[in-house]
Amino acid sequence: MNEIRDMWGEPAGKDLFFVASMTDYYYLETLSSTAITHVYQDGIKLKVLGRNIRTFKPGVPFNIQVSVDSSDVLSLL
Repeated sequence: MNEIRDMWGEPAGKDLFFVASMTDYYYLETLSSTAITHVYQDGIKLKVLGRNIRTFKPGVPFNIQVSVDSSDVLSLL
């Protein structure tokens, strides 16, 4: 996050666009993906619900549930 602040300033209230690539040398293939996330101001606490153990596998949907904890969420958005 410090690198983002150094290059573009405070990210709160902005959307960040990510591009990732991974090469599997065993199967000789490269996979690429993109993601967009919105950065909220300080004051919102997020908690991931469910089990603590999660396994990420490329090509398999990875779903999580997140709860937002704040006394006044709408004023922070």
